[in-house]
Amino acid sequence: MNIAVLRNDQSVYAREQAFGGNQLTQDIMRQYSMSYEEAEAAKRSGALPENFEAEVLRPFMENAALEIQRAMQFFFTSTQYNTVDHILLTGGSAVLPGLDEVVSTRTQVNTVIANPFAGMSVNPRIQLKRLVADAPSLMVACGLAMRRFDP
Repeated sequence: MNIAVLRNDQSVYAREQAFGGNQLTQDIMRQYSMSYEEAEAAKRSGALPENFEAEVLRPFMENAALEIQRAMQFFFTSTQYNTVDHILLTGGSAVLPGLDEVVSTRTQVNTVIANPFAGMSVNPRIQLKRLVADAPSLMVACGLAMRRFDP
């Protein structure tokens, strides 16, 4: 997990934490005795047992929120800043249903899921539902694509 804090469009803090979507894949592997490939495929397709949400997904989301809260505390103690206005979730795990609410509840900070395509017109041939589902994972690609437009 990469943490970046921006102030006035400038980075004031960056940190990498050893936590992310791969942790969820590892949890699925352990809980259901699957190989990495099987767990990753099941995670992406949603083909997991009924108890997945309660026994694996919810604890993962709580741990993710805890890691974000810890990162914020570290930010506060290592800089002169003491507030964060909002949290923007990106990456594959950002689309986990309810993750934004879990993070918001734990941190008491407004939390939203990134969509670099918000407000854009979309070609009718594009599957909008799939684009919205993949949008948080495409933040870096969109940023790199936009570089060519910078002066």
